[in-house]
Amino acid sequence: MDTKTLAQLRRELETEQAELIATLTTRLREDWEKECDNLNVTDLIKESQSLPGAIRCLGDRLEKVDASLCAMDLEIYGLCADCESQIPLSDLMQDAAEQRCPQCRTSNYYHHDPAQRRVATDPH
Repeated sequence: MDTKTLAQLRRELETEQAELIATLTTRLREDWEKECDNLNVTDLIKESQSLPGAIRCLGDRLEKVDASLCAMDLEIYGLCADCESQIPLSDLMQDAAEQRCPQCRTSNYYHHDPAQRRVATDPH
């Protein structure tokens, strides 16, 4: 991936992160009467994920965006979080926070929800 495209994706992620933080902070304060002025991103994610509905979805999205920004800092952005193969650029352009390649996204084995995860069995 060229540096110009990477910089564009970083800007998109940083903008989305700022918007999510602002929205979550407001919603937690107004809808749930939570004090969140001093929460860092990790705490904000944890707080939102302990609540139901749309607020949890916002927290889940913030977690993906934050993980993608961390992957950029570690210079592993664009690699599948499960199999480490390259995520197609077209997928990243559609969703800059995409963390999995098409094959891993469609395989139940790679779902991190324990209710959906397929348990690997010993073939012997």
